[in-house]
Amino acid sequence: SCTFAKNVGESGKLFGSVTSMEIEAFLKENGLDVDRKKILLEEPIKNVGMFTVAIKLQPEVTAHLKVWVVQE
Repeated sequence: SCTFAKNVGESGKLFGSVTSMEIEAFLKENGLDVDRKKILLEEPIKNVGMFTVAIKLQPEVTAHLKVWVVQE
């Protein structure tokens, strides 16, 4: 799992979003080399909460990563 701390507005929406590029950077910092094109994120995450993101490792192998987005 990974956690991102972001600035949040009054309505609970993020200023900005969590993208596949940020997830890729987090994984690289932790020793996992995953191409961002294999991170199956339909659209950037724009809310606080827990999300499950699929990562296509091989044609028949998909891993699921828990992404926590919390208020900074």
